[in-house]
Amino acid sequence: MSTLTTDSIASELLEETLLTLEQITTGVTVMAINASRQPEQSPRVRRLLGDLLALIQEAEEDLVT
Repeated sequence: MSTLTTDSIASELLEETLLTLEQITTGVTVMAINASRQPEQSPRVRRLLGDLLALIQEAEEDLVT
């Protein structure tokens, strides 16, 4: 992640958020497709998804959203 440096921090944050969401979506989709072809990977992918959701929920609580 880049450092927010300009006067338009809100715009930069929105752009960074959208780019990060795109990367997460692509990564999770690729992992799910691979796990569907190699079922032994499914538990690891499910753990990752659970950890990701827990991290997001923790951050929401920290930011009081």
